[in-house]
Amino acid sequence: MFRRSIKGHLFIQLLLISFGIILSNRLLAQHFLTEQLRDQIHQDMARALTTCGNDFNHSSAFLNCFKALDKGSLLSNVSDFYVRCNTVNQPATDPHTLACRGQLTQVTSTILSDVSHQAVELVRGHLGEEIVFSVKYADAFNGQEIRLKQIDADRMVMQMWQLRDQNLFRVLPVVIVLLFLSAWYMTRSVLKPVISIEKKMSALDASNLGGPSGLTAPFREFETLVSVFESLRFRLNDSFTKARRFASDASHELRTPLTILRGSTERLIHDLPTGSELQVRVRNMGDEVERLIDITEKLLLLSRADANSLVRAFTPVDISQMLQEMLMLDEDEIEARSRLTISSDIEPGIFWLCDKTLVVQLIHNLYENAQKYNQPQGWIRISLVRESQKFRLTIENPSMNTPADLTTRAFDRFYRGDASHTRQIDGLGLGLSICFEIAKIHHGSLSLHVTNQQTVLVTLTAPIAVLAN
Repeated sequence: MFRRSIKGHLFIQLLLISFGIILSNRLLAQHFLTEQLRDQIHQDMARALTTCGNDFNHSSAFLNCFKALDKGSLLSNVSDFYVRCNTVNQPATDPHTLACRGQLTQVTSTILSDVSHQAVELVRGHLGEEIVFSVKYADAFNGQEIRLKQIDADRMVMQMWQLRDQNLFRVLPVVIVLLFLSAWYMTRSVLKPVISIEKKMSALDASNLGGPSGLTAPFREFETLVSVFESLRFRLNDSFTKARRFASDASHELRTPLTILRGSTERLIHDLPTGSELQVRVRNMGDEVERLIDITEKLLLLSRADANSLVRAFTPVDISQMLQEMLMLDEDEIEARSRLTISSDIEPGIFWLCDKTLVVQLIHNLYENAQKYNQPQGWIRISLVRESQKFRLTIENPSMNTPADLTTRAFDRFYRGDASHTRQIDGLGLGLSICFEIAKIHHGSLSLHVTNQQTVLVTLTAPIAVLAN
């Protein structure tokens, strides 16, 4: 099932929000600033009238005077559309005469004073169907007036927006890159506390649940999450402690009655007639008692491993020599009993800083599994090689009817695969679990893999001991 990534989700949301802000800013600016620009153009008309009034009757001189006031300003170019009217001496042949003769209707006006304290009237009204801006002196004896159609002012404003859009498209790649970087930074900043909490949570296991987790809320919004997790951690640790204590106590309590039962069974077997049916039944009962004793011993070992209370005496052990001696002792017996072919490739001089008793149990368990779960006239292949600062021990053997879930559940306690197949083989389903725990407390790792050739490959990896010269 496909699950969305919160990183990708936040990243896309931030990008969409950023693009939305840019677009909204563009639309809102065009809506609100257009009216402000119209007012600015109207006020510039008043400034042109009061500043360049001496050149009012000379078109080119008047325009050059006004444009010189704000060199480079786009709004100054709107002066090309000014209509200059003079009610005192307007030439009859002036093409603007008709525009000047009309009277504005629906007028709104504002009175301004220039630097010479001469009042100027800003008028906005209708001339026919068109809206016209007008600027004239409040003094009726001065007939100078400037008119401008709003449509011409808007045309200049639209040119400004077009230039703005063109520049925006030129810098759009830079804007997009900056948006991507901003979205990435914001996503990383938002998720950084979550990742920190996740790392500290993942470092916890059954062995360190009771210790300080070092988990703190980086922001107050995470205080509830951290508080809930800490409460859960304490409850889990209490449950693990109770479960380990029960397994340990039960194993201790069972050892004495089982030992007594084993002794009584052995005496009863000795007292019964040799070969009698009753002696056979008691012997079978004794075998089951031995099985129960083995289970309790292994459960006790596992409970101690869970509680990290196994007594360990670490010394450098020559694993190469240990394997050679084990193969020399067992090879003749194995081949005589099951005709298994044993081959080995053992690199000499590999030492492991470990508890020898536990490691002997580990290797013997792996070796016995390779014998039990094998094929008639099968084989066992053992390899021990050095890899940088570690060594790798592999034990491989063919197997029949390998369970489909063997790779994922091999180290589960009491797992024995297909009961109809494994019931014929003596075992408890605890051997590989014990091996896994022994490897773990020695800073090693143990894995099991079923190959395409239907062989079982068990791999032990652990650090090599560095011996002092």
